[in-house]
Amino acid sequence: MSSPAGRGKVDVLIITAMQAEYEAARQAGLASGAGGPGIEHWDEHDLGTSAPYLLGRYATEGGASFMVALARPTRMGSVATAPIVATLVERLKPQCLAMAGVCAGNPEAVALGDVIVAEMTYAYDEGKRLWDSFEGDHRQFMLVDRWVREAQELCPADLPSYGEACPSDAALWLLERLLAREDPTKHPARKRYFPADTWKTCVCSLEGGGLIARDGARLSLTEAGRLHIERVICDDVHGPSRLPFQVVVGPMASGNVVVKDGVTWRQLTNWGVRTVVAIEMEATTVASAAFRAEVPYWLVVKGVADHADPRKNDRYKSFATRASAEVLFKLLGRGLATIGRSPRID
Repeated sequence: MSSPAGRGKVDVLIITAMQAEYEAARQAGLASGAGGPGIEHWDEHDLGTSAPYLLGRYATEGGASFMVALARPTRMGSVATAPIVATLVERLKPQCLAMAGVCAGNPEAVALGDVIVAEMTYAYDEGKRLWDSFEGDHRQFMLVDRWVREAQELCPADLPSYGEACPSDAALWLLERLLAREDPTKHPARKRYFPADTWKTCVCSLEGGGLIARDGARLSLTEAGRLHIERVICDDVHGPSRLPFQVVVGPMASGNVVVKDGVTWRQLTNWGVRTVVAIEMEATTVASAAFRAEVPYWLVVKGVADHADPRKNDRYKSFATRASAEVLFKLLGRGLATIGRSPRID
């Protein structure tokens, strides 16, 4: 049931593009124990309207709190997201408009499961299309520099989705990279799986077990290694539950299509932003809405579910969904006291 108490008293409005992302954010916001940081319970508001939402008071570890609203459109994409964002921004007058969910990550910069905080965002498909080229006409929305600093300094090690890699995890990661025909020595996540002097030990063990072969400096799977890692992946139907993921801050580009071509990253470089680390469909809608409605802050946090290439699948989607929501709430808890409106002291 709707209550007037929720009107105009929201510090943060969180929008998700899909129902699974909405549920992950709802769960991530809940307190894990009595007296711990988080929301004790969510209250439903405006049911039966075109823009229902949940409302909860998030308590921080320091004893402060801020009010959070959570809502979603009925389908993903900018066309569906824009109306509910506009309606709820007008209705709730948030100090920060935020989004959690999934994205595709640039394979040269991030690993599957990493979480991206948008340093800036823009619609990459705005411009003029010619018969043999595309001329971009981008309007970029920048994240406030103090939020950038908070995101750069955020450590995810205490979050439920984070887990250090053990030697068996590292071995499977190496085999999976070789199956994907990637060079594991140049992969952005290599140091997370192979700290210090563990690389040589793992390679020698896999070679001794007949799973990989060496040709000078080049590593490759044997037939036994290929069968082994394919079985492991086939059995991993739910995807990973914990990963040594990183929080990466960088440009996030939005478009109106789901990408699976493997060439868009190079095109984005040619169209003007060389350092794009993520592509998705709604970040620019959120940032633009905040700018035009004079919402003081916006924040988009998304987990890398795939690399927008022909190998795209949903194996990492659940993990990326959960991890992005956990990072968003931690970042809000850290940042609102010093960046946005000072949280209310209960």
